[in-house]
Amino acid sequence: MCLSKVFVKAVVEGSAVVDEASKIVCSNDAVEISTLFGEKKVLKGFTIKEVDLIKNQIILDKGEDRNG
Repeated sequence: MCLSKVFVKAVVEGSAVVDEASKIVCSNDAVEISTLFGEKKVLKGFTIKEVDLIKNQIILDKGEDRNG
């Protein structure tokens, strides 16, 4: 089974906001992260910046202002 760590902006040892993400759903203004056990974390104002499937890492960053 492949679960990923989710980081905000940069990968720093011990800085993961979710250690074992099994599902990520993006909307216009938030990223919802679920674990294998059904725990959920919603990060408003973030977007996915990078997904590294080899390292099982997902990097989030603050979303750009869509209003100009």
